[in-house]
Amino acid sequence: MRFYQILILLNVSQALFFGILFYKYLNKALKIVFAFVCMAVVSEFSSQIIIHLFKGTTIWQTHFYVMLEFFIWALFYWYLMKPFVNKNLYWLVVTVFEIYCIVNMIFIQDLNVYPTTRAIESILMIVLSILTFYRIMVEGKIDKLRNEPIIWINSAVLLYFSSSIFFHLVFNVLLVKDVEFLKKSGYLFIAVNVVFYALLSISFYLQKVKALEAQKPR
Repeated sequence: MRFYQILILLNVSQALFFGILFYKYLNKALKIVFAFVCMAVVSEFSSQIIIHLFKGTTIWQTHFYVMLEFFIWALFYWYLMKPFVNKNLYWLVVTVFEIYCIVNMIFIQDLNVYPTTRAIESILMIVLSILTFYRIMVEGKIDKLRNEPIIWINSAVLLYFSSSIFFHLVFNVLLVKDVEFLKKSGYLFIAVNVVFYALLSISFYLQKVKALEAQKPR
């Protein structure tokens, strides 16, 4: 197993550790994020098992992972945005994307080809994170942004999906045209991945601090 593969496993595992450690302090929104972390852990470890034990490829997993990942994050952002957006329009977009993922798997792309739905998901996630920041600024209810778990989570999402969208868009082209550049892009993607899960871990800790502060007598 290579160093970057070990790093990825350790990365998601530390987020899972902090999620479990502070789980009793998590609110509904943070529990959704914790569910995402659990899914990521299962996905990463199962990928390594498939690669090293069965000598198989895992690109096919990505087709299903994108669907689950986007749905979980859609639940998270719905919890944050439901007073701010139209319910029917919001879930229509989510449903259309999920249906497109299914259609893409069956009729458009082979399961052994990196899914273009990954790039579309990134665009949708960027839009959701920007809308969330807009709502936070308009409402102005948060006094100290650095102490708010949602700010850290939303920053993590914006950083991760905006930084990795290029990697997702050109993966199939580079796989044929320039494997060396694809590897270098992959290292950048891994670095962003490390920061992403570190920020999620920080948000779990901050939620604990926030919960304990709320319990103090005034």
